[in-house]
Amino acid sequence: MNPARMLIVFALLVVIGVCVGCQQKSTTLNHVNGKVFYKGAPLQTGIIVFSPDTARGETGKIAAAKINYDGSYVLQTGDAKGGTAGWYRVTVAAVVGSNASYDLTPVSIIPEKYRDPQLSQLQCEIKIGRDNHLDFNLD
Repeated sequence: MNPARMLIVFALLVVIGVCVGCQQKSTTLNHVNGKVFYKGAPLQTGIIVFSPDTARGETGKIAAAKINYDGSYVLQTGDAKGGTAGWYRVTVAAVVGSNASYDLTPVSIIPEKYRDPQLSQLQCEIKIGRDNHLDFNLD
């Protein structure tokens, strides 16, 4: 093999070797669903929000879902179903009495700490390339 060809092969091997350890985070959305329970029973209303865990170096978009009457949810990022792979801090909000026509003040039906990503202590990992079923039990 001539020296020029050897140099090209060596350069390619170096580039490949450097890139083997480099992994870009996928922006592909992964299916995420589950249920939210409060004191052992399905939470019948509310919203669940997944915020990238910056303490673990995560960046990206926030994902959220409406909590259905049976406690189930299906996560969405923007208008698309799913969330990107990575670690998240999770918050949950559920209020009653928010009917403006009756001038009722909304009242949280779960402890306020679940609205704050630092206080909720709810965390999870969305894993790449698979369906993620993530249940949350609030006390």
